[in-house]
Amino acid sequence: MATAWNDNAPIYRQLKEQVVAMILDGQLKAGDALPSVRQIAADFQLNPITVSRAYQELVDEKIVESRRGLGMFVLEGASDKLLASE
Repeated sequence: MATAWNDNAPIYRQLKEQVVAMILDGQLKAGDALPSVRQIAADFQLNPITVSRAYQELVDEKIVESRRGLGMFVLEGASDKLLASE
């Protein structure tokens, strides 16, 4: 993931777009786990709430799912859904 944040858009939205790009590029496939909120927050010096907000939008759009105690995982058909919405 990139570390240069653009001041013109909220960071959570930029983070979400990076995850979407990774899914479309095939770097993240169905069933793959996303890095933990804490890991992303630590790696990029972000507030964990910012990371959670990005992940929650992906959950709301049915791109990833939250598995209690396990983390966030890319859903089956996520890339097809993203391609259809472009």
